[in-house]
Amino acid sequence: MNGRFDRFLEKRKADIISAVLRLVDRKGVNGVTTKRIALEVGVAEGALYKHFRSKNEIFLRILEVTELQLQEEYAGMAGRGLGPEQWLEALFQFLVAYLEEFPGLYRTVFSDALYAGDSELRQRFKATIHGLKESAEQAIRSGVNAGLFRAELDPHTSAIMYLGVVDTSFTLWSIFEERSRGLAEVARPLFAEYMNSLHRGPALPAPAGPMASPS
Repeated sequence: MNGRFDRFLEKRKADIISAVLRLVDRKGVNGVTTKRIALEVGVAEGALYKHFRSKNEIFLRILEVTELQLQEEYAGMAGRGLGPEQWLEALFQFLVAYLEEFPGLYRTVFSDALYAGDSELRQRFKATIHGLKESAEQAIRSGVNAGLFRAELDPHTSAIMYLGVVDTSFTLWSIFEERSRGLAEVARPLFAEYMNSLHRGPALPAPAGPMASPS
């Protein structure tokens, strides 16, 4: 399970990170302790400190490695010369596959408790999410400029909604579906509807006053 991490970290650190993500998925961020990490990895608790100075350092490395993998994905997508629609789909597929492989990552990244007392973690989280938003926003803006998407779209807002589809897909899969089928299968119709919204005609304006009562 640590195959995505051991390209960036030595094996023992990759093992620890994978163990932490499994624990976060089962126990939540607040339920992760060094004792539980040590039991999950199969080492003495004191041995963890040979690799990480603190639990928060482990979470920081998780975010850093995630950012490195995103940068690799961006570079690979750019090398394939993808158009705006293909870019949005390829990035979405990557995110869905990554979260299905490491569902604890979702609970790590979106944990308010984790960032409350650690400004370094908060800044790393903001940088990662900002990078995702910027990638989607650039693709949407290119699609608008090329006439592929509706001219009145706000790329910034549409990019935030794009991330919202990832969020909603994971929640639907993990909570409501209880992971009874693949995340990609659950996410597919939500993503298709989102892409349809980029192409549809302008929405009807909101009523100017109170809605009239039916006669």
